[in-house]
Amino acid sequence: MDHSQEIKAFATSLGFDLVKITRADTLSDAGLYYEEWLKKGLAADMEYLKKDSSKRYTPEKILPGSKSIIVLGLNYYKKEHEFREPFRIAKYAQGRDYHKVISAKLKKIGKYVEEISDTNPLSKSYVDFGPVMERAYAQKASLGFIGKNACIITREYGSYIFLAEILTTLELTPDKSTKWKGACGTCTRCIDICPTRAIKPDKTIDSNLCISYLTIENRGDIPLALRPKIGNWLFGCDLCQDICPHNVRAQPTKVQDFQSIPIGAQNISLSQILSIETDDEFTQIFAGTPIMRAKRRGLIRNACVVAGNLGLKELVPQLQKLTQSDDPMIAEHAAWAIQQMT
Repeated sequence: MDHSQEIKAFATSLGFDLVKITRADTLSDAGLYYEEWLKKGLAADMEYLKKDSSKRYTPEKILPGSKSIIVLGLNYYKKEHEFREPFRIAKYAQGRDYHKVISAKLKKIGKYVEEISDTNPLSKSYVDFGPVMERAYAQKASLGFIGKNACIITREYGSYIFLAEILTTLELTPDKSTKWKGACGTCTRCIDICPTRAIKPDKTIDSNLCISYLTIENRGDIPLALRPKIGNWLFGCDLCQDICPHNVRAQPTKVQDFQSIPIGAQNISLSQILSIETDDEFTQIFAGTPIMRAKRRGLIRNACVVAGNLGLKELVPQLQKLTQSDDPMIAEHAAWAIQQMT
């Protein structure tokens, strides 16, 4: 018995905005594209992207016997939160950690798939952390298309959407493949607006230059030449999405966890961030948010760069104190920020 429609209905009842099904095929072309991206060093220091790279486009290596992939989309768009100071945080990080929110829903779907089938199917689910080329499979499932900014762009919600996948050994009916005429066309707004020129014409991102990478995944120094280009981005970057014409269709998310910032981080200021002395204090403020990914030292590093770029001279006393930090990275970025103001 085909349970495709039942599964889609159940996923929708849990709040997912988009649900598509595709075959668990090996994506040979996307795989070659990905391997070439890695060879060029465009993954920067993200070693986890290089480990067992072929798994990402070969479902059989992730879940032996997998036949179908349920691709899910959850809209997270919200109007920008107004912080005390003019720094910016990417929209996806202005709410509860999406990994936790979505993972809980995926577990329910996985259990439902097992219950409605008498074949005892196996399944594995991921939300942005597993070895799955989620955008490539989302495009294959016709959930959307990959834009020039490398984001998946949907008809219904633009690109402000979280992706998740469930690989299953259950045979399901795949959605018909549809092509979106026009897509990006000749538009290059995302390429043109990127301050660091991280977005390449072939829909690839040079992570070494990407503000999101530099302020989140990067564990070391932000290169001197790139610091002024970070502007006021404290965590992540939305420029290539904000400028995208397809995002005129963006709709406010219905998910309460994404609508507001957790209490501890609601009214945080750069001064307060620069004053965080311990990892425990950092956790008390940002627990349950994606900002935890940057860790205390990374966020303070970012705050120093933003303070320098904004010329916030009132923060010089705090920055001077940080130049004496035991952490060489923090000390150097604090000194740089002070230098920008003199």
